[in-house]
Amino acid sequence: MNLSSTYLLFLSLLLVAPNALNSFTFVTKSFSSEHERSLSRTYSTSTRTDIAITENTSILTSTPEYRASKAKQTWSRVALQPTVNKKKDILLDDKSTIVYNQNLFDDFTSIKGTYYMNGLSSCQIGDRLCHPFEAHGYCKSLVFDGEGRMSYTSRIVETPLTKKERQQNKLLNRGVMSSVANMDSVWGNIQNSFSSKDRDTANLTADLWPPPGTNADKIDPVLITCTDNGEPYALDPKTLETKGLLSDVIPKLALVFPAGTTCLAHTRVDEERNRFIMCINSMVVPGENFKGNTIMEFVEFDTNFDVVSRREYSTRFMVFHDWALTQNYYVVPKNPAYLRWPNIVKFATGQGLGTDVFAMEEETNGEFILIPRHDTNENVHEVQSDSFFNCFHFGPSFENKDENELTINACIFDKYTFGGEMGFCGKTQNFDPIAWGSSDMAPPPGLDQFVIDMNSFQIKRRVRVPVIPVDMPNFNGDAKPCKYTYFLGASRQEGWFPFCQIVRLDMETFESYVYDAGDDQVVSEPMFIPRPSPSSEDDGFIISIVLNAKDKNSKLVVWDSQTFDSGPIAEVPFDDLMPWCVHGSFYPEYNP
Repeated sequence: MNLSSTYLLFLSLLLVAPNALNSFTFVTKSFSSEHERSLSRTYSTSTRTDIAITENTSILTSTPEYRASKAKQTWSRVALQPTVNKKKDILLDDKSTIVYNQNLFDDFTSIKGTYYMNGLSSCQIGDRLCHPFEAHGYCKSLVFDGEGRMSYTSRIVETPLTKKERQQNKLLNRGVMSSVANMDSVWGNIQNSFSSKDRDTANLTADLWPPPGTNADKIDPVLITCTDNGEPYALDPKTLETKGLLSDVIPKLALVFPAGTTCLAHTRVDEERNRFIMCINSMVVPGENFKGNTIMEFVEFDTNFDVVSRREYSTRFMVFHDWALTQNYYVVPKNPAYLRWPNIVKFATGQGLGTDVFAMEEETNGEFILIPRHDTNENVHEVQSDSFFNCFHFGPSFENKDENELTINACIFDKYTFGGEMGFCGKTQNFDPIAWGSSDMAPPPGLDQFVIDMNSFQIKRRVRVPVIPVDMPNFNGDAKPCKYTYFLGASRQEGWFPFCQIVRLDMETFESYVYDAGDDQVVSEPMFIPRPSPSSEDDGFIISIVLNAKDKNSKLVVWDSQTFDSGPIAEVPFDDLMPWCVHGSFYPEYNP
């Protein structure tokens, strides 16, 4: 089960435990501009506990109460930012751009390609607030022409629900984490009970398929957007106009995605075989022994959108949002959960939220489900871990044939209690990220590296990577080893959200470098962009959209990947504040 918005709300880092500071050395470098001062820290796996601060010491010395209030104000301003469709041409080397390394920035401006991002529009719909991950989809594109110009387009994803709610300026469907009326009255309960739990807003991911000029049927590329527990939609890659359901735009897919078929938002690409892979996901209630079941089906498409393979698997009730791809397996985290039947009744009668209807089964060990991609005669393997975990995002996962091992890098919680995610309370209509992120409900997630013996299909070793809490990894391709991975990170003393850091991690040595944007900032998922003729796997650039809640503007921050520890090479400003970007993808040499 994915419970739509329920699971993606973990998209973040949590409170840094006090003893975590004993594992790192902090070296601070400052980068100033006429607009603001950004902070970059280098973290190495040392046992020193001293903290060297050269600039902006208020980030670490302000009171917890002040920092909690500022985090609440920062995230509320971003989450409630009004959303409109936009289009603008930007000269990258304009006088307003802040350049720290001209030579490297000149290299970046010669990059040609398109960066797509999906994410959240305003959480305010009429006079009601919805959970950020149940907000309307807001897709963006940055088209780099390779000659120093960037075309920026943003557009609301117009699913039927989104169009209806925007026309009526009213929250119509309560979803899983929101409510259409207050729960403290009988009338409010009645309104909630008759409101749909489905919020299909296609707001989490944006993926282009097929690659341009690669298919015999001459199918034009479409931009596929989706949310968890929603139907995939097709957008025009140039204008970002919503064309309709993917199965309507590509008629042959109607047999794959009959009306009402729901998918996970995350997809994967097998570059070697040139395949695009989606996961259809559903829940069966009451299921076996009234405990529920989860059914997943992986579908691989070639460049003609023809189905190459399908593999279905059913297991006990569980929750998952992300999955990984290796050369021969789909890797699914079996995060054990159970249904809370009394709360299901409350949700059905409008007295509770959908996040109350299930809970993590922390006395049960987590597992990885390895589903064979190619050999239909091979059994599915459920590989048990040594303890409970709740895994929600994957880093590089791959097979090593020489060692006969399968390596999984996963962002996990050692425990987790649902409710109040991202600081939003559906009952009180209030944002308070620190109250949630500093509570026992949301301990900090760790990055764990699992190595599975492919002879016995048992975990051979498990290592907790010595790095600050990280989430939303970005790396250079699926189903292959990647030495470097980039994450969102947080080392706030008082709690974890909103994100304010970008982390570069060496997956072999575990050496990490951290860029800190500052308390008033919210950073978006980092994106790796390879150079046209890379000299190594990590030869390229990193970009992230950084949102400044204090000054109500945004900027594109650019790093050279191999000099990340020296700080950004440039900051390209946008006119105003945009809502948070969730997941994205980059397509080299492609300009729609």
